[in-house]
Amino acid sequence: MSTTSRSAPRKKSPRSANRQRAQPDNLLRQMGVLRVVLIALVILDMLASPRPGTAVVYGGWESVTTLILPVLAPILLQVLLLDALMGRVMMSSAKGAERARYRRIVVVNLLFGAALVLWWLPYFLKLFASS
Repeated sequence: MSTTSRSAPRKKSPRSANRQRAQPDNLLRQMGVLRVVLIALVILDMLASPRPGTAVVYGGWESVTTLILPVLAPILLQVLLLDALMGRVMMSSAKGAERARYRRIVVVNLLFGAALVLWWLPYFLKLFASS
């Protein structure tokens, strides 16, 4: 018979229980994959937008820029605003670094939402003026 002693399991110290998970320094990592994809779609939608007064093309690849992207812009705006709202809701119950993370997410969403509105505003003003 061997005489091996088992050590009792260690209890976590109160200090380690209060530590928050370390947040990465990179803003893109803090935002998460889905938010980064949303921002990338917003940028793509802005860069590929047609000029105000462009004639609508109903066939071929040109229909993507003249039909799909103008419809996609308000949808992306709504998703940005919804994500900002949900970030604000999550921020209300978070503390410390997590609260700062959600604050940055809300600010980024609102900034890209404002940029999207300002980018597409001339196109929609010209579209509604010609109706």
